[in-house]
Amino acid sequence: MDGLIDIPEQSWLRGGTPDESRIAPWSVQSISHEDIDFWQGRLETDLVDEAVTALVGELQ
Repeated sequence: MDGLIDIPEQSWLRGGTPDESRIAPWSVQSISHEDIDFWQGRLETDLVDEAVTALVGELQ
């Protein structure tokens, strides 16, 4: 899919995923407390900023 942002292994500051992972910046979700099963991790700020910038571009 076009527009996906790859999450390199080194971008995980804590946690991670067992498989390749990507961010879909156009997919904004609001989750409830009951939807959270586990804490996946923390990403580098630069990668999060890239995803937020892409989301803003999608919304404009």
